[in-house]
Amino acid sequence: MPQRDELLKKFGPILLEAFMLVTLDAINALRVKAGLAPYTKAQVLDEINNHLSNLEPYDWMKELPP
Repeated sequence: MPQRDELLKKFGPILLEAFMLVTLDAINALRVKAGLAPYTKAQVLDEINNHLSNLEPYDWMKELPP
């Protein structure tokens, strides 16, 4: 599948950011329909950071150079 191959070649931080932004747009569309305020990018990044600081790294991540 060429489209899948091309997408996965871009794997990394920019792909994760794009996924987060697409998800944020979808969630905000639903929030607005429900009469709620949309989340800001800063709010989402804070929440992600909070969760990351509470997760244990995978074993293979401990072997990576800093």
